[in-house]
Amino acid sequence: MPTLISRRTFIGQASCAAVGSLGLLSTLLNLRMANAATAQSLTQVDDYRALVCLYFGGGMDSYNLLMPGSGAAHATYAATRGGIYDAKTNPEGLALSQASIRALTAHATDQFGFGVHPRCGDHGGAPGIQSLYGQGRLAFVSNVGTLVERITKTQFNSSTGKLPRGLYSHADQTQQWHTSVVTESTGIGWAGLAADLLHSGNLDSRVSMNTSLSGNNIWQTGQNIFAYSIGATGSILPSEYNTVTATPAVGLNNRVAIRTAAVDNLLQQEHQNLLDRTFTQNLRQSIDASAAFKDAFDGSAITTLFPGDVGYVPPATYTSPSSTSTGNDPAVNLGQQFKAAVRTMKIRAQLGLRRQTFFINYGGWDHHDEVIKTMDVMVDVVNRCLVAYWAALGELGLQSKATLYTASDFGRSLTSNGAGSDHAWGGNAFVLGGAVNGGRVYGSYPELALNGNRVVTTRGVTVPEVSVDEYFAELALWLGVPPGSLPDVLPNIRQFYTPSAVGPLGIMKA
Repeated sequence: MPTLISRRTFIGQASCAAVGSLGLLSTLLNLRMANAATAQSLTQVDDYRALVCLYFGGGMDSYNLLMPGSGAAHATYAATRGGIYDAKTNPEGLALSQASIRALTAHATDQFGFGVHPRCGDHGGAPGIQSLYGQGRLAFVSNVGTLVERITKTQFNSSTGKLPRGLYSHADQTQQWHTSVVTESTGIGWAGLAADLLHSGNLDSRVSMNTSLSGNNIWQTGQNIFAYSIGATGSILPSEYNTVTATPAVGLNNRVAIRTAAVDNLLQQEHQNLLDRTFTQNLRQSIDASAAFKDAFDGSAITTLFPGDVGYVPPATYTSPSSTSTGNDPAVNLGQQFKAAVRTMKIRAQLGLRRQTFFINYGGWDHHDEVIKTMDVMVDVVNRCLVAYWAALGELGLQSKATLYTASDFGRSLTSNGAGSDHAWGGNAFVLGGAVNGGRVYGSYPELALNGNRVVTTRGVTVPEVSVDEYFAELALWLGVPPGSLPDVLPNIRQFYTPSAVGPLGIMKA
């Protein structure tokens, strides 16, 4: 039964709790749920699935991630990109030499011999991007981008085709890659809308199925479901607050105990105002859910070493953290985000989650200069983190249960603007997972000559062959969105594909 308190006692307790109120509010916003999420029954079996979005903020020059590896196609690529890069003789060239490019295993559908960036190799005897592609675990999607409708080069040049809003704008294109809505501004993401449909099929609704390792984002924001933001060490309870479900249990005679009791007492009061009553109920549930998450996460150790772990061996030019040094490996931050995502997957049963999404942002790809040198470091960071991520999934037996896909603001211009490239349109992405029909390139790699049939402007902008809607439809269907509900998640999908149980591109296994 709620305890009645005097005005003086209330003021005293409120003062005691005030310092922690902002943290409590943050927890509430992170974990806010809605019981009105659209019902979507999942089959009563262990059909856990997790979708991971690795977002390359800034616009990756992905024509130096996937490119022609040899022959006439490579010669065209090199000519359009200003020649083979050489620090002394051709510092403004953006092309990589045939000798440095890592060849991909040939597939019957290949337009030519494909290759990937030199830093996509194995690490520590474990497979990197090149090998994962060869093993059929990874696929590329070529020349994908935001589209209102299918558009030709002629329509682009004559301004008769409809173009996405703010085509070369970071803010607009990031929003569109998160939402698939390309004609107007919206703060509702397609993973959030998918969660609105799927979340009620989880066994416990306290913790959101959408987990962000990179803070608030549009992609995971739905009408009812929002992202639960965590850090590399999991969730953090409000400052100097503990609960009976948290470990270690709070003592009785210290400041934390007094502050905790004050907050708990406030939350136990009976309020006549509906808003106040709803707020305290949700706040109580949020705090308890955060404590439950923290306890489960703290016990979710894995043995696979990630960049940033003591004992992890980076390339010879870097040092890893130790008991006496922080090290200088640039992959630490991203690596620890990946590790936290895998540890959260491990506790899925404790959280009652059968569907999860994860958002990881790796920014800094707006390379208007120094494309070659900067990408050399950054692609190595991505590749080594994926090596560890894939090994950790194997440790947990989740390689067929988790699918990772990449996205970026836009592709970049094929021509050099002086050792760098400019904002453009279509680009290349990849998908990794045991449920992926890997080992091939989906879509159509554009002719890279400036007079190519999908290359426009003198800077070498490629008109997308594959829409983001088609790309996302593959992933949404795999996650469990019913074909009939696909337009609710991807509003423009019917412009490119008639929803069915089979995806538009065939990237994912049935």
